[in-house]
Amino acid sequence: MDDIIPQPVIRRLQQAGGRIYTVGGTVRDTLLGRTHKDIDLLVTGLPQQILIQCLRRHGHVQLIGRAFGVLQFRPRHWDGPPIDIALPRTEISTGIGHRDFEVSFDHTLPIETDLGRRDFTINALAIDLVDGQMIDPFGGRQDLENRLLRQVSPQAFPEDPLRMLRGVQLAARFGLTIESATQQAMTQYAATIVTIAPERIAEELGKLFRAHSPAAGFAVMQTTGLLASIMPELDALAGFGKVFTRTMQRLDAVQQRSKLRHQGHLDLLLAALLQDAGYPDADATTASGLARERLEHLRMTVIGAQLNLIEALIRESRLDIATLASDAALRHFAHRLRPETASMLFDLRLSDSLANAPEQTADGWLGLQERLEREIANGAPLTVKDLAINGHDLQRLGIPPGPKMGRLLAHMLDRVLDDPSRNTPETLIDWVQQEAESQA
Repeated sequence: MDDIIPQPVIRRLQQAGGRIYTVGGTVRDTLLGRTHKDIDLLVTGLPQQILIQCLRRHGHVQLIGRAFGVLQFRPRHWDGPPIDIALPRTEISTGIGHRDFEVSFDHTLPIETDLGRRDFTINALAIDLVDGQMIDPFGGRQDLENRLLRQVSPQAFPEDPLRMLRGVQLAARFGLTIESATQQAMTQYAATIVTIAPERIAEELGKLFRAHSPAAGFAVMQTTGLLASIMPELDALAGFGKVFTRTMQRLDAVQQRSKLRHQGHLDLLLAALLQDAGYPDADATTASGLARERLEHLRMTVIGAQLNLIEALIRESRLDIATLASDAALRHFAHRLRPETASMLFDLRLSDSLANAPEQTADGWLGLQERLEREIANGAPLTVKDLAINGHDLQRLGIPPGPKMGRLLAHMLDRVLDDPSRNTPETLIDWVQQEAESQA
């Protein structure tokens, strides 16, 4: 970890009487052999103003967390990410909300005091950047070796309910077992997750979707009661055991199966997760509406979810493969949904097939993907923009812009979707002239 911050900076802070540590997720990910894009440091022994003065000799400093004593530091000639540097702090809960804390930071506090306010033992680790010594007052390194997730304090969840969801995604992403007392505490405080802003919940769910098996996290959420507050439509499926199990298998298939063209795509994951919303009474259109309402409530757009796309995927999720037996039918379908959406829908149906019978190869849906890709590669016209003539050509034929032109373009596209060989300027112009004569 020698290159985590320039050595001259470390020496200056040390000479001024400070100790500098890398803390939390940076240490955890280093022990796991993973890269950590954010750098979190903590400095003890120096008042904030002295710390700022020292850092400014080596780069740009900005106070980004005034209430929390956090500085953002950009060393000169540094091509790494900005470095967050904090002072030791204590937090006292003053309410049930995520921001209901009385925070104080004190440069004289020992590093162990700061680590004691953190969520899980695997995040309550620090390394002294001067001598390389690890500070591990709660056994986090051993828990990491044992693949165990354990809360630092029984007050971890009542002080900040978001920590429960953070624990779920950490366990799923790193393949950890949640320690029994920690899981019991999640169950005890699960209902308090409603005090957390939806945007923050969305951010943790976004991290959960990066796990190799996001279903593992959703299963924990269902068991502890978190899911009932976050996605009640999904939680309700647990009353129909096979439906919930299939949903989890479909979700993991989207994440894991390399046969999918859109493997791991966030919108496809969300569609797979909420495809059966409202079961058993809801049809596909109703299910798509329920899914959209939930995703809007959770502000999932903050992590990049495209709600129109997800709604379309769920609305079409009961597509019968037999209806696309002909190439013309496939072209018309791809035009109606747009090629990219159609391809993603075929992936959704493939993941559903794998969830119902994982031993099957689902050749039918793979065949549809290949046929669609072949149509695109062959230049099949799937949108008005693909027509061999356009609005300017129609104007030269005496057809002014307006509804009539729009209808003609739509009719032309309909004809070439049936038979792409008709998509030539000569054929289309001849057809337009015949239409004009018949209406004269």
